[in-house]
Amino acid sequence: MDKEQFSYSTTFSAPKEYPAEVYYGYFANKEKTKIVAGVPKAGMTGGRWQLDGTKAGHGGSSIPAHLHLVYVAYAEKKFYEVDAALPVDKILALFQEGFLIKGKQDKDGNRLWDRSTYNVLTVGVAPGDVVVVWLSGNHHRREVCRLQAKETFVDVNKFYQNADEENQEQFFESWFKIAVPEPVQLAIEENGIPYGLWDKYRLKYRYRFVLDSYKEDDYLKQIYRINYNGEREYLKDSTEVGQYKNDAIPYFVTFSFYKNHTEIIFDDTELMKAFSELKRQYSDDPIDVVIRPKFRYKDFEIFVQCRNQRIQLKKIVIEKSWGIG
Repeated sequence: MDKEQFSYSTTFSAPKEYPAEVYYGYFANKEKTKIVAGVPKAGMTGGRWQLDGTKAGHGGSSIPAHLHLVYVAYAEKKFYEVDAALPVDKILALFQEGFLIKGKQDKDGNRLWDRSTYNVLTVGVAPGDVVVVWLSGNHHRREVCRLQAKETFVDVNKFYQNADEENQEQFFESWFKIAVPEPVQLAIEENGIPYGLWDKYRLKYRYRFVLDSYKEDDYLKQIYRINYNGEREYLKDSTEVGQYKNDAIPYFVTFSFYKNHTEIIFDDTELMKAFSELKRQYSDDPIDVVIRPKFRYKDFEIFVQCRNQRIQLKKIVIEKSWGIG
C-alpha cells in the first residue's frame, strides 16, 4: 500500500478496574493548526486495557502528528493532560504494511488471503500517567507509542454540569465510590494502586508456543492471541506459529490444532514471574511455552521452558474447548 491517507475511527480506553473519562481531546497536524480527528467523549470507560473503546462517530483519514487530551482518572482522583507529538512515520508505515486476512474462496474451495489494514486509532490511559496509542483492525493491534501525561486542574463544575455544587474533593470521593468496582476500592485501600504494572506489560520476551501432544500427527495450525500490553495478532499458519518472536506476555490465546481448538486465559503475575526468572538465568536464550493436552483436549498442562528448566503454569483458565478430541 502506497497511500498516505487511511480512514479510521478513534476510541478511548482504560483498564476496567481503573475507569477514566475524556474531558476533551483531539488529534492534530504537526503544526497543531488543524484538528484531524477527535477523541470521543463517550462517557466513562468500561472495557479492558486490551480492547478498543466505544466508537462515537469520531475519526479521520489524515495521519495525526499530535495528541492533546485531558481526562479524569477516577481511581486516582485526578485530572491528567497529555500534549505530545506522535510518530507520524511509524503510523504511516503501520497503515501501509497492514496484514493478511482470510478472503473469498477460490474455485477449489480454498480460502485466499487478502491484504487489509488498520481502521481504529485508540488512546488508552492507565494509572501512573500512562498513555498508550494503538492501531487496530480485524484481529490485529499494534502499539504506536507510549506517552507521559501530567496532572492538571479542571474545575469539576465545568467537567460535570450536575456536580450539585460539590467541591473538587467531594467530586472525586463520590465518583471513586460510583465508578471504581468495590473489590478494587478495597484493594487500593489495602495495597494502593499498582503503579508501573502497565509498563511491565510492555516488556517483551523472545518466545513461541509449542505443542507437546499425545497425538503424534497433531500440530499447532493457527493462533489468535491478545497480549497484556494491548497488542494482538493472528498467526495464520504453522510456519508463523513455529517462529520465535519478541512479544509481550499473552493474556488470551485461541489455539487451533489440526482438529481441535481451545481458548486459554493466562495469569499476568504468574507469567511475568516465570518469564523474568528464565530471562535472569539464561539471558537472551529463547523461551518455549509448551502446551500439553490431556485426554480429548478438554484439559491442558502448560509449561514455560528454557533449556532444561521448566516452570508449570498453574493459574491458567480454559475458557472453551471444542473439536473431535
